[in-house]
Amino acid sequence: MKGTKFLAAFAWALLLAAPAFAQQDIQVIGGTNPYVIIGRNINWAGSGPGNLNNNFIFSPIDPNEGFCLFLANKNTTSAHSVSVSVTQTGDPSLKTFIGQSGRWFNVPTTTTFPTSVPSSTTVGINYKTTASANVTVSFSGATAQAGSPDTLDIFAVQTNQSSCGSLSTNVVQGPYQNGTTATNAQQFPVLVGGSLDPGTTGPVAMSHIGSFGQGWLLDGGVCCQAWASGFVTAANMSSSTFTNLKSANGNSTEGETIVDVFPMGSLGPKGFGAGYVRTNFLEEATDQNFLTQSNQAAWVVLGKLTNPASGAMILSQFSTIANPTNPAFKDLILSCSAACELTVGRITARGTTCTTLTPQSLQTGNGGTVLNPNAADITENGCTGAATAATLMYDLNLAAGIPARIDLSGFVNFHNAGQGSGIQVLVVTGITGVTTASLTWMEQ
Repeated sequence: MKGTKFLAAFAWALLLAAPAFAQQDIQVIGGTNPYVIIGRNINWAGSGPGNLNNNFIFSPIDPNEGFCLFLANKNTTSAHSVSVSVTQTGDPSLKTFIGQSGRWFNVPTTTTFPTSVPSSTTVGINYKTTASANVTVSFSGATAQAGSPDTLDIFAVQTNQSSCGSLSTNVVQGPYQNGTTATNAQQFPVLVGGSLDPGTTGPVAMSHIGSFGQGWLLDGGVCCQAWASGFVTAANMSSSTFTNLKSANGNSTEGETIVDVFPMGSLGPKGFGAGYVRTNFLEEATDQNFLTQSNQAAWVVLGKLTNPASGAMILSQFSTIANPTNPAFKDLILSCSAACELTVGRITARGTTCTTLTPQSLQTGNGGTVLNPNAADITENGCTGAATAATLMYDLNLAAGIPARIDLSGFVNFHNAGQGSGIQVLVVTGITGVTTASLTWMEQ
């Protein structure tokens, strides 16, 4: 028995005295409890048995567990720097890493590497290795340092927690350390914290609103706007601003700010309006006081004929190819002083020798905002040469003195560069009396 013990001790001494080996796979017996001793009195430098720079492989006791890896530096003089890579496999028969690394996949951690272990100190590194049959802990980059003993103890505690030690109250920990660079491929649809540059490689930061700051902030990419980056402020609208407060030492600090919140909507190329709910473009005219003169957009025009002949045009609205706007219609009011039949239809060319009608802005105030429609947005009647009719839209028989209203909401004249277009109101059979047609529309 004494001879056997002597031979074992002699063999172990030879191993410790032998020169450094290449990195090796070393199987670790984990047992049936959550505590795994990977090695004690391991040399910081070198590879092979008894040294650190190797691949240590063990089997977890439960596939729902991760583990905390503890590195206890026994050197009383020097700190040590080391890189750690943890990989896992779901194959229970896979017991080797060297030559089989493609069958293992990496497990992320919140620690950045290389990490430093101060003298006579223990550090912990947390890994979430759930659904693992086997785990490999690979060490690299460790070198000898002054001091004795230049060794460490390595052990792991299997746990389903996300920290080595106590968690702070109400803490949620994600897979990245604050400030770590995350590639586009590493960014998840939901990331605890977030990336400063979503969609590109950029630094990870804790959750906040805006482009800079820590915590939940309201800031903007452009100084002092209450909008976050990417929001557009229309030229004819103002936005709330923040005022920086100067402390006694001249540093800027955040001050309390009241931010107005109001609904707003866009109106084609005309700008933005505030505080409204609209069912069509024309109704925005009730808010057009905020528009400038050049943006005045909504109109009403009256066409009137006395004793019209058969086929007479009471009213037409036509956009030539030069019109940069697209008229959106609202109401068409028709009446006859005697019984009559009127039609409403589309036209693809204007009539000839017509009487020009003058539209009136729906802004009836005298604030200097009343202008005319675009010059290529033409209203007229009484043409001696008929317009080119396309499709018929309405055919109405009206009793004497009883008006009819046609709701044209949804009709928009999207004309193209090759041909103008519009609508017209015609008298089917001539009458003795007065006929009128009143149209409201908006240039969007």
